[in-house]
Amino acid sequence: MRRRIKVAVLALGVLVGYGSAFCGAHAHHVRREAFERHVAQVCVDAARGTGSPAPTARW
Repeated sequence: MRRRIKVAVLALGVLVGYGSAFCGAHAHHVRREAFERHVAQVCVDAARGTGSPAPTARW
């Protein structure tokens, strides 16, 4: 009986671990795409000259 419980808990841990890894990989992919879109937008704004003004020196 104890052995079956241990096997079930370990199997559940494996499933949860793989699920977490896949979820993390998907989130990384989504963040990377968002960053690439942001960089592309910054480049387009810079090429058009409509970007934010250059930062001024603080001192």
